[in-house]
Amino acid sequence: MATSSSHTRTFKRLLVACALPLSLSLMMPAPAFAQDTIEQARERFMEGRAFYDNDEYEKAAEAFLESYELSGRSELLYNVGQAYRLAGKLTDAEAYFQRYLSELPGAPNAGEVADTVIEIQQAIAASMATLNVTSSPEGATILVEETRERCNAPCELDLAPGTYTLIASLPDFDQARQSITLEARQREELAMTLRAAVQTGRLMVQSDLSGATLIVGGQSYALPLQRAVEVEAGTTTFAIRGGGADFSESVEVPADDTLTLFIPASAMGQGGVFSNPRQSAALGLGGVGIALGAAATIMGMQASTTYDALEQQQNAFGGVNRELLDTGISQQRTANGLWIGAAVSLLASSGLFVWDVFASGDDEPIAPSEEPAPRRSDAPVELLD
Repeated sequence: MATSSSHTRTFKRLLVACALPLSLSLMMPAPAFAQDTIEQARERFMEGRAFYDNDEYEKAAEAFLESYELSGRSELLYNVGQAYRLAGKLTDAEAYFQRYLSELPGAPNAGEVADTVIEIQQAIAASMATLNVTSSPEGATILVEETRERCNAPCELDLAPGTYTLIASLPDFDQARQSITLEARQREELAMTLRAAVQTGRLMVQSDLSGATLIVGGQSYALPLQRAVEVEAGTTTFAIRGGGADFSESVEVPADDTLTLFIPASAMGQGGVFSNPRQSAALGLGGVGIALGAAATIMGMQASTTYDALEQQQNAFGGVNRELLDTGISQQRTANGLWIGAAVSLLASSGLFVWDVFASGDDEPIAPSEEPAPRRSDAPVELLD
């Protein structure tokens, strides 16, 4: 809200009246400032005058402020405040008028400036918007534009019209940021929700297993690890796959700390019966051989029963039933084929076991990138050495 038109005319005359003396003073040499600095200050002052005359008040205020910072001339603070006032930025105008009075309390126009400050304060108060801020969880610290209007939600803030960024913070929660635009005399509510901060830790898994991959948090990492993996603190499940391993475990990862585990291949070998492909194939062929042997035994018993019946027919009637004889021969042949299949399966199974034993003995363990750290005494799981 602008001040009265009479004050507008008065201030504009004052600005014009003081412009020439300021311009001349800025052009005069001053021992406190280098000549090039004075020249820059004069240029920025003249730019501000041009902006002001063209009703570009905000640009004028910025140019006058730069001239003040270069020259140190307190009179320029009046020009800054006047330009901001005409630009409608009353809060900034009040601040620079107050600085002007503070640095030049005996200025000829000090009384009029003080009256204008009061008018600006009344205009700001009349146009204030009220913002009711709540937070979930309650008790969050609320900041406006990083540092202003600090309070703990729920609370009310009286703010001048404009756009603000509010920040809500609470221990163990991530900060919440939200922007809002307020109009004059508006009452508005703003609810800010904070999310619990995710605490993280680090997991370092080392192993002497070759060609394995660590899977944790949906990500895969080749073993040996070059550095610890960052994961959420608390219960974390990881798995080791490949290289003949199929191993998984859950551990407690401490917050802001590193849990180091050394898991030897011998421990991961107990992760499942089918974790080693050669052993899996050997067990499968062994099972087939046993099943074929059992079937061969049953078929052999049936063939023996059939031959006993044929022998009884031969003794009683001097001849045998041809169909029964063919059945006995077929049963015997089937039993023989089953015995051969069982023998081949068992031999293949034994060969795979022998191959696995020799192959495991020839593998050279790959050393981890660092010496395995001792297992933490507070680890929730016991891993075999």
